[in-house]
Amino acid sequence: MTTTAPLLRFGLQCSSAHITEDDNEVLYRISHCQDEFSDGEWIHFSGTGYLLRLDAWTYPGLQLKRLGLSKACRRLVITLMKQHQLTYLHIDALGEVLPGFTTFGW
Repeated sequence: MTTTAPLLRFGLQCSSAHITEDDNEVLYRISHCQDEFSDGEWIHFSGTGYLLRLDAWTYPGLQLKRLGLSKACRRLVITLMKQHQLTYLHIDALGEVLPGFTTFGW
């Protein structure tokens, strides 16, 4: 009998004030896409924000760039991912504003 250790997954929630209004529009559109094998499979709408499954891609930052997300949004995701070994990031209207990151007043 073989046993496997469960995978540990780490997540963090932060404020959607860290993304631009254009980022919000892109994430909303993608997260509502129902096509099979679309980016909607790793970017999910949560009702008040977006849950990103960062372990879905080897280089999620490059995928975010391909989708047209702002440099500020990509910097936020990549920095938090590296600092905290994240597998999930919830960018949410109810999340905390994090020090050291740009905020937008949309």
